[in-house]
This record gives sequence, structure tokens and C-alpha cells, in this order.
Amino acid sequence: MPEAFFIALLFTFVSEIADKTQLVILGLSLKYKAALQVFLGALIAHSFMDATAIFLGYFFGFSVQLNLIKIIIGVSFILLGVYGLVKPYLKKSKKKQRTIEGKTPFAVSFLTVLLSEFGDKTQISSGLLAAKYLLPWHILIGAILALALAIGLNVFVGAKIAEKLPAKTIKVAASVLFILFGLISLFA
Repeated sequence: MPEAFFIALLFTFVSEIADKTQLVILGLSLKYKAALQVFLGALIAHSFMDATAIFLGYFFGFSVQLNLIKIIIGVSFILLGVYGLVKPYLKKSKKKQRTIEGKTPFAVSFLTVLLSEFGDKTQISSGLLAAKYLLPWHILIGAILALALAIGLNVFVGAKIAEKLPAKTIKVAASVLFILFGLISLFA
């Protein structure tokens, strides 16, 4: 029993360290100065997607061809990154932009990670581990703990960087990370 938990913990943590989704989470932590909201949004979305894969893998041996989804996600993030880079040069409208303070970073992080996790290697691997060990709860708890560690390191280190950098640098870095994520989605 503990073997399944520790394998899921170790495998998920190592897989997520340099994962494309972590680049997106870093970009979000640079863009928003709300580390806890970015962390919670990313962790809940990640956990939901992994839990779905684990239980589908456990019960059905689920497998889906996801090449089209990878292309759509990759192109979408490249476009978001390019838009972030050119936005300052576009004609500014006189409309005042509304934001819901305190909720936007959570919602953006949740939706971004939710979309980027479709067909992710860690998600699929978690489902396969659950099918192999037939212990979905052990795999889920190990995976969520590993995700919390990886996302926490990423977000809170990213938040510290954001405190020391000018806003313009943060916006450019976030846009470049989105473009990088899109390219990785397309070609990895």
C-alpha cells in the first residue's frame, strides 16, 4: 500500500518540476501578485484533472487520442502570449477595465491549468499507476501532495521574484512563458 503512494508522490513531483503547466503557473504567479490564489486555483484544477484520470484509469482503462487538443491548447497559449507582448502598443480604449479583485487570479489559474492539463503526461501516468496498483486513493493522495509541493515551490518563488521586478518586466516574462508553453504543447 505505501509503495503506490510513494511511487505516485515521487513520480508526480519529478514529472512536474519542468512540466509545461509549471511554466504557465510561474507566468501566472509573475502576472498576479496573489500567490495563494494562484496556488489554490492551480492545485484544485490539477487535482481535479489527475483525480479524473486516476478514477477513469482505474475503472475503465481510459485512453483518448489528444493530438487535436494539444494543437488547440498550444496555439491558444501562443496567441495569448503574443497578445500580452503587443497589448501595450495597441490603441487604448477609454473604457475602464473592470476586474474583480481577489477572485481573478484564482479563476484564471484554475481555468488555465484545467485546460492545459488535458492529456498531460503526468495525468495519464497517474491513471496508469491507479490501474496497475488498483489503489486509486493512494495514488490520488500521493499525486496531490506532489502537486502541492511542485506548485507551491513554483508559485511562492515566482511571487518573490514578482515583488522585486518592475511591472513591465513581469508582463513581458509572463507573455514569453505563455508563448513557450504553447510551443512546448505543439512540439513536445
